[in-house]
Amino acid sequence: MTEQKKRLLKAKIAVALQNELGRVPKEEEIDNVFLLARVMYKAVLGLHFTRQEQKKRGQLAIF
Repeated sequence: MTEQKKRLLKAKIAVALQNELGRVPKEEEIDNVFLLARVMYKAVLGLHFTRQEQKKRGQLAIF
């Protein structure tokens, strides 16, 4: 992820937090949500793509 994309995501998170909290979020709050968003994105999409690759190769276990 490029620095520009990171800054844009943090700005979007800051706006969403301000809307939700009704105050300007602290830098630490923005960083926590930023990290959580990246981890969740990787967890969900990582599993999705791994599963699709396994399906293509016929490696999925059928229960």
